[in-house]
Amino acid sequence: MMKSKDLVIQSEIENLLQSRSSGQNLKSYFENLPDHKVRRAIVILSRIYPDKNTVSDDDLEFIICMLSKERYLEQDSFFNFIHSLNLIEFTETQKDTLIPVIQKHFETLCENCTFELDNLLVNIFKLPDLFEYMKTLAEEGSTAVLQHIADILRYEHFSDDKVSAEALEILEQKISRKL
Repeated sequence: MMKSKDLVIQSEIENLLQSRSSGQNLKSYFENLPDHKVRRAIVILSRIYPDKNTVSDDDLEFIICMLSKERYLEQDSFFNFIHSLNLIEFTETQKDTLIPVIQKHFETLCENCTFELDNLLVNIFKLPDLFEYMKTLAEEGSTAVLQHIADILRYEHFSDDKVSAEALEILEQKISRKL
């Protein structure tokens, strides 16, 4: 059962999702939210967002805002939002817009997300590009990033011919030595 404060937040978010400029309205809502309400609002948002399987450019701006601000990224509930993004069928143009945002904040994302982030990466990146990005991260990444990359290599979808088994093994060994 939700608390009355949570019901108020849910009602506000649902109303914003029904508005014409829902992305801009959600962005403003979260930017003006007091710090002590951000964590709960992310959890509640993640239960009802997205309300469709494709997003407009306006919605994409909201997603970029959420992926760009430490205030949101550092919330222990942020993995819920990342999980909800995995329900969206992004266009190639939207993916191209999201990739640099994810790359810029990858270390912080690794600290609060696990398989949710793995799934998002697989959904956003072309697998050979993801592999190349992971090779770059293996050279300069923190322990959290290296551990995350190792998990992606271990559990995700690199079994096709686009990334050779030998290249995977070399990268896994390199990461193991650094960990």
